[in-house]
Amino acid sequence: MEMLAYSKLDVISQNCSQERFYLSPLDKSLEAQTVEVIQNTLIQLQSVGAELGATKRKLSSFHEAYTKPGTIYLVLIDSLTSRVVGGVGIVPFAGLDPSEGIGEIRELTVDNSYRRQGLGLRLLQAAFDTAVGLQYKRLYLEATEHMVPAEALFLRFGFRPVAIHQKNSKKRKDPLIRQTGQPAFFVWEDPSEDLRSGNEPQHSQT
Repeated sequence: MEMLAYSKLDVISQNCSQERFYLSPLDKSLEAQTVEVIQNTLIQLQSVGAELGATKRKLSSFHEAYTKPGTIYLVLIDSLTSRVVGGVGIVPFAGLDPSEGIGEIRELTVDNSYRRQGLGLRLLQAAFDTAVGLQYKRLYLEATEHMVPAEALFLRFGFRPVAIHQKNSKKRKDPLIRQTGQPAFFVWEDPSEDLRSGNEPQHSQT
């Protein structure tokens, strides 16, 4: 499955080759820079939900986390400085086998000094295209209360807000909805697939 992602990425890289910013799969030599960008983003967030907590735990072995089947992390590099300025990851959702075709877009981040240049849009498009190349038929994005401005972007890509019920909780039937009223997850489903909209995967907070 990983080879499909790299094939798709070759097309993306060619399209970006003449531009200042280009995409590349994460390798060990870029790990430290990538982690630094993610850490700087986390510092700006006041609350730590399930997604942010999981991200913090994987930072010490970030490259290794994205060498597992069905995963890939794309880094965005400034050709003028050769520095990592953003990135986005694709993983199987909630530990499912990649063959299930259900994935999640994670660690979507852009360095603060490079924002408002459309780079978030480019990263999300690259993640979306690569995930489809990996044969994911359903994709999730977890939202925090600080991501309200990004929600319009999610909707633009065909994601819709959903409530996912907790798996290990006395309030199992209560959906994971932020106190601000924002949905915990957005989901995209391949319209060619016969997936029942009410059959959402269970999700446990970690």
